[in-house]
Amino acid sequence: MKKALFIIVGILVLLVVVVVVVPPFVDLGAHKGRYLPLVEEALQRKVDVGEIRLRIVPSPAIRLSALQVSDNPAFSKDPFFSAEQVSLRLKLGPLFRGQFQVEEFILEKPVVNLIKKPDGTFNFADMAKKKEGTAKKEKKEPAPQTKEAVKLAELIPPLLRFDQGVFTLQTIGQKPLQIRGIDVSLKDFSAERPFPYRIALSPPGLKPVSLEGQMRYEDTKATLTLKDNHLKAEDVDFAVNGTIANLTSAPRLDLLLVNDRFETKPIIQLLSAVGITPKELEVSGPIGLRVKATGPSNNIVSQIQTKLDNLKINDSRAFKGNVTGEIQLSVPSGGDSVVRSMRGNGRLAAQDGELTNVDLVQKIEQITGLIGMSKDQRSGATTFKTLETEFGIAGGIADFKRIHLLSPVMEAEGGGKMNLEPQTLDMAIEAALAPEVSARAGSGKAQTFLKDKQGRIVVPLKVTGPAKGPSVNVDSQKLVTKGLGQMLEERGKGTPLDRLFKKK
Repeated sequence: MKKALFIIVGILVLLVVVVVVVPPFVDLGAHKGRYLPLVEEALQRKVDVGEIRLRIVPSPAIRLSALQVSDNPAFSKDPFFSAEQVSLRLKLGPLFRGQFQVEEFILEKPVVNLIKKPDGTFNFADMAKKKEGTAKKEKKEPAPQTKEAVKLAELIPPLLRFDQGVFTLQTIGQKPLQIRGIDVSLKDFSAERPFPYRIALSPPGLKPVSLEGQMRYEDTKATLTLKDNHLKAEDVDFAVNGTIANLTSAPRLDLLLVNDRFETKPIIQLLSAVGITPKELEVSGPIGLRVKATGPSNNIVSQIQTKLDNLKINDSRAFKGNVTGEIQLSVPSGGDSVVRSMRGNGRLAAQDGELTNVDLVQKIEQITGLIGMSKDQRSGATTFKTLETEFGIAGGIADFKRIHLLSPVMEAEGGGKMNLEPQTLDMAIEAALAPEVSARAGSGKAQTFLKDKQGRIVVPLKVTGPAKGPSVNVDSQKLVTKGLGQMLEERGKGTPLDRLFKKK
């Protein structure tokens, strides 16, 4: 008993001496030439590191600085991965048995550069394939599923954390997407049961955007399954569920993001801050959104369903009003232009709004000789009670099959097309002036040809040019169809309406 007590005391004294005398970390830089080739052989990549230090007490740990892992030369000459500092905390017991088990793995300021070829293959796929090939050579018979799961659980530590990371996704031939300020945490990893995780990024001046919940990894299919996950942006919560398969080659997605009713304003502010939506656009009110992303990584198709419920829109470039309706879009990721490849349709209705970039009445005044219009009626040139439209989208063009506008001054009906890239209009509208407004028009035979059965003056208009500031002109072709052109020839030249045609 006394002998055992002496041994325990001796060990404690030795530990105290080690803590006091031995530096916290021992520099292992001189031994890089021995173990780096082993790491490079496992990854099939060139690996470079600055300092490597080992700590024994109070718990075994290794710290690396300035770590760089080269990329596949077929993809890039820049590093595939780099980190300012890497910390690994090891389990003490397994070390005495000659086993190297990582209990905690922390990356500080990591940078990951993912590159995708047009066929969907990523620049990390070769590492997985070569590793699989090596495993087949070492063991001819496939290992049971349970054993493979255990191996993966040993490779990935129970605690994994990335701090202030940078992620870049480059699809060859397209502009790269870069995200900064990424934090990742993974706890209690297991290949046998779901485990919690959290991914967050912090845009400057905005609240963190996070994806968190539980996921499960199926080793035999290299598939991640997400269940009851949540994407949070500006305090708006989206439910996320689905799978990401074939992680070791060309990943395949089957994910669904849903929130059937949320406040739009903070999301628009977030999109504006990152340059996706224009700063002039103000949107507030409830909206519902469902996004289903499916397909291989080289051709992901997003099915987007949006429901607007009295959404308040204020865009100084075009329009303001309260909008209700639905929009459905199918957006493939492949192709040269997302705008030109997307397909969809929609039906929208706006109330108590205003057209902020076009004046329909000014041209009507020139044609009809309107006189004595009151100030309130003049303001009706842009304001409306209701504005309804049905449209389809294909080939980068929005085809407005129906446009109906009802204002204090007129009732307008028409349709046309809008080129989405760049945004230009080609619309044909027939504006029927309200009876009290029609009564103020100048007298003459021209007004007879322009009047409908209700006695309203109807003027055909063409709206063309840039969407931010289109031109409004009389549709001379439709006027000729109404017989007005023949009447003008009989009356001779020199009338205001004739001069208007000469300008055309």
